Amino acid sequence: MDWMYPVLMVCFTAFCFQIFAVFRKQAALLQPTVEQLESSRGNVERQIQEAEQATEESLRRIEGLKTELSALDEQRLALQSQVNQKEMIRIEAGEFMMGDDEGGRDEAPARTVLLNAFQIDKMPVNNQEYKMFVEVTGHRRPPHWTSGTYQLDQAAHPVTNVSFNDAKAYATWVGKRLPTEAEWEKSSRGTVGQTYSWGDAFRKDNVNCGNEYGGPTPCDQFPGGASPYGVWDTCGNAMEWCEDWYYDDYYKTAPRDNPEGPPGGQYRVIRGGFYAGNKADVRCAARHWAPEANMQDHIGFRCAKSPD
Repeated sequence: MDWMYPVLMVCFTAFCFQIFAVFRKQAALLQPTVEQLESSRGNVERQIQEAEQATEESLRRIEGLKTELSALDEQRLALQSQVNQKEMIRIEAGEFMMGDDEGGRDEAPARTVLLNAFQIDKMPVNNQEYKMFVEVTGHRRPPHWTSGTYQLDQAAHPVTNVSFNDAKAYATWVGKRLPTEAEWEKSSRGTVGQTYSWGDAFRKDNVNCGNEYGGPTPCDQFPGGASPYGVWDTCGNAMEWCEDWYYDDYYKTAPRDNPEGPPGGQYRVIRGGFYAGNKADVRCAARHWAPEANMQDHIGFRCAKSPD
């Protein structure tokens, strides 16, 4: 039996050699694939590194452009205030009577409201002022403008056929905002709650309403209709967008100090009555509403701003 051990060793060695030969053959076949994968992995890692570096550079560039844009916008506003010097009236902080118990259901209850100081345009934004905005920014024109502009004799008329967002875009462009409903009413009627901007008795010579003129008139046509603060054209001529959402029962739960309207809704507040409205429509306390997208020939706006 001694001869079997050497024979088994020879057989085992031959078997191991065969296995090793197969392994070397398979390894030789796989080596190019392994090398290719390793090379691809290196390429991907380099691309990731390059992409991360490019992203960092892009982010730095974006921040730089934002800073540059902010500086340019400040310069534009400074120059624009010289080009478009629209007079604003400062309304000091204090209380006033808002609402009307004898008016529409949505005007009650009449109550004392306290507002911080603010400024408001003496007159509504007119066609000439709005045209500068659309020419500089490329914003859409009011649809009734023919050949891209208003009629020559309507430069001083309130711009109309503008949506809530159109009005808001203009206000932002000039560094202002739309007035709140409370700010609008205070600037129109003063502190004691008079019915019209000029007093309690209706005077048709102070307002464009009742279709006396068949459409909007220049914003400065009725000096007798100025409010106690000297704000013009708040009653009649064209209604004006306010910032607030409309809710008919809002006055019942509204805060006393600086009310800004409900948090949401379907309609925005518009104020002021218009050229075809009756004497009840053009009261300072009268509330009206419209969807944000509404564009009508009797709806315009004026701007407000908080003190610097």
